Amino acid sequence: MVNQALRSAWWGTIIGVGALVFGLAVFVVYALSEVLAHPGLSLVDGYWIGRLPWTGIGEGFTVIGATVAVVLGTVTVWLGGNRWKRALVLVPLAVAGFFWFAAMLPFPGGAPCTDCAAPVPDPFAYAYSLPASTLTFLLLPAVMVAVLAFTSKPVRRGQVTAPAV
Repeated sequence: MVNQALRSAWWGTIIGVGALVFGLAVFVVYALSEVLAHPGLSLVDGYWIGRLPWTGIGEGFTVIGATVAVVLGTVTVWLGGNRWKRALVLVPLAVAGFFWFAAMLPFPGGAPCTDCAAPVPDPFAYAYSLPASTLTFLLLPAVMVAVLAFTSKPVRRGQVTAPAV
């Protein structure tokens, strides 16, 4: 039972990291296409143009992939790592949790509008609008958790293991 959960969490971490890398590649490729279409622009300028549907695709894969990597990587470490890794993995998990807390807060300010619907939290718009925050509070913790998960003792089919004490 523990082996199957560990194996599933490990593969889920790989899928999350893969989605994260794919999302970042989408951002780089569409920013590069903007630079090639408009000489004189930088990659940062190309990023801020943000053409649809590429922005949404990049946002989705990056944010969801990083979140999956953090959550399932934490499960992998808890099921297959030693006590030091288990303690250490709580730090990036808490940082990623803070990202989601901040991302779910509504944006402050704006003109009052009596006929408009109340603004709703949009974590994907938050991630795109504040890339430094996303890098610091979601992507780096995902990488840290993935490194801890991938350096945990792998479990092979048929091998019996229990969490180390």
